[in-house]
Amino acid sequence: MFDFAWSEFGLIALLAVLILGPKELPQAMRTMAKVVRKVRGLASEFQGHINDMVREAELEDVRKSVQKLSSTNVSQQVNKMIDPEGEIDNALKDNPLKDDSQKSAPAEDTSAAPESTEAPKAADPPSADTSSVSETPPETPRGQTT
Repeated sequence: MFDFAWSEFGLIALLAVLILGPKELPQAMRTMAKVVRKVRGLASEFQGHINDMVREAELEDVRKSVQKLSSTNVSQQVNKMIDPEGEIDNALKDNPLKDDSQKSAPAEDTSAAPESTEAPKAADPPSADTSSVSETPPETPRGQTT
């Protein structure tokens, strides 16, 4: 950090004992430790804020790249990569199966069926004796068996 050697630390300790005296030295060391803790806390907080700013800057770059990606037409890009000249697309537009199915389907002959102006007859209503017979068996009360 500051490139202190052990001999320099020893010299500082000797001067502190001589200047402060053995009676006030523990209180001075506690005060110095509090100051060092406070400085380290401020340094870590500062570094945390710097890291947040870097993350936000990176997030902005990522956000811009995602927006750029979402604005492009992915299917169009894939089609350009797979079929740059459009041969496959043209082949699919000219559907030979559709042409064959139209040729093989027989044309309907409307002249063979007689034309009828009469409306189709409605189905005969059921007779009276079949309406009383139901297809489902009658319900039995709970607990009883048949």
